[in-house]
Amino acid sequence: MHTTVEFHGAIANIILLGGIDYASQEEVRNAIDKALTTNQAHEIHVDFSGVTFMDSSGIRALVVLKKKAEELGKSVLLKNCNRSIRDLFEIGGFDQMFTMI
Repeated sequence: MHTTVEFHGAIANIILLGGIDYASQEEVRNAIDKALTTNQAHEIHVDFSGVTFMDSSGIRALVVLKKKAEELGKSVLLKNCNRSIRDLFEIGGFDQMFTMI
C-alpha cells in the first residue's frame, strides 16, 4: 500500500495504490489527516484507480474521513472505483453515503 496526497487549489487528492487493509490503515489515516488539515482544500478527492483490494478497515477510514470533512465544511468525492470496490460499497449500503464517479 502506498498513499500520496497532492494539492491543486481547493482540492486535496488522496491517491491510493495497492491493497487497503488493517495493516495499511495507519498510512491511509495519515493521508486523510494531511488532506483535512490543509485550510486551502475545500474538497477531498480519493483516487482508487490503483487500488487492488479493500477490506472493512478501508471503509471505516473513509467513513471517518467523511464525518471529519463534513464537520470542517469540506466535501468528499471517491474517484475511479473499480467494480469490486463499488460492489463492496453497495453491499454495505455505503454507496448512499459517498459520491462516487
